[in-house]
Amino acid sequence: MNYIAHIHIANHTQTSLLGNFLGDFVKGSSLIHLPRELAIGVQLHRKVDSFTDNHELVKNLRKMFPSELRRVAGIIIDITFDYLLMQQWDGLTLQTKEQVLTRFYHQLSVFDGIDTHHFKRLSHSLVTDRWLLEYQQADTCLRAMKSIERRLNNKIIFADTAYVFFLANLPEFETTFTAFYPELLIHGVHYSQQLRSI
Repeated sequence: MNYIAHIHIANHTQTSLLGNFLGDFVKGSSLIHLPRELAIGVQLHRKVDSFTDNHELVKNLRKMFPSELRRVAGIIIDITFDYLLMQQWDGLTLQTKEQVLTRFYHQLSVFDGIDTHHFKRLSHSLVTDRWLLEYQQADTCLRAMKSIERRLNNKIIFADTAYVFFLANLPEFETTFTAFYPELLIHGVHYSQQLRSI
């Protein structure tokens, strides 16, 4: 799952929005350097990613990808699911997108616990420009793919082809997301309760 999904799941499970976001940036199994709520968020992020990657619906979606996109199928699915979550948000959540993301931006703005160039640049961009709401538009998916392409130093050129594939197969993506995501939310609550009881 991508940024917005992890933030949404954090809100749904009443765990740390920031901690769930940090799962992509905190490395290693030892989290004793983090406050408990952030550590629970990081652990929940990892469980959510594992559940997603191993789910039959997501595996079947991956099989649909042409060979030239198979290496980046996970990236494309994550970005597409964020877009679809934004479309379906009001049916899944009492709080508005703006309310939840404003809370996230505040938590991120006062956090300085990761000292890497990529994290600093991303967090500054998120706090300053507040661009996650732009995932309501499909062309933001293309911009996200191009950003990842640049971060990979153009070793894999996939964004334009992936965006065409995304548009052409959006009904299949949506069918999978609509069936899969509510199940993920149920498991997210279960995982969060497990983590809190440890």
